[in-house]
Amino acid sequence: MDDLSFTTFLKIGLTATTQGKFGQLQRMLSGPGGYDFYKRMKLAARDVARGETPASEVLAQLQTIKRESERNHNVQMATRFVDWWIAQTGAVARDARPSGTYKTPAMSFGIKMVPELAHDREGELFVTYLWATNMPKLTRQAAGAGLHLLRSQLAVGEFSAARYQILDLRQKRLYQEDCITNQSASIAQADIAQINAMWQDITPKAA
Repeated sequence: MDDLSFTTFLKIGLTATTQGKFGQLQRMLSGPGGYDFYKRMKLAARDVARGETPASEVLAQLQTIKRESERNHNVQMATRFVDWWIAQTGAVARDARPSGTYKTPAMSFGIKMVPELAHDREGELFVTYLWATNMPKLTRQAAGAGLHLLRSQLAVGEFSAARYQILDLRQKRLYQEDCITNQSASIAQADIAQINAMWQDITPKAA
């Protein structure tokens, strides 16, 4: 595995202890990689926003997930997304969305960035990343660092003037670009440097 998802990067950065961060990364690098617990929900949310599938049908499809815990959480998060999307009066989802991998020459890994949704509303373009993780909880500071990275990598071409945001479905909170502060870049780079050092330490042992 050469990359971390954007969610996994934030989760490791939010983990309180260095030992906890190291353990998460070690488990990922020593095994088959992270399992996206909310993959079905994220795909369903995109279908609903683009008008491809009615919300009722999407929720019914999620009820077919075999594992009870995964099924219940996906249905809950999808329901919250639908409620949020309905409240975005006049919003029109685009077929295209930005995506990319943030990686500098000094990094041993990349950060995969694939926001779930790009949509136009009231003359503005928004790019929305969905956060459904329960623990660790997303903080305003972490969201600001994440949004800084999203803008750094994805704000090009037709998405250069977009407003980037993270929709926290757990806390029912929308983090927007006003979360980006003068410290956001430093916080992001500090997390990258720490994970990079751990990655280099673990990789030979995981090989």
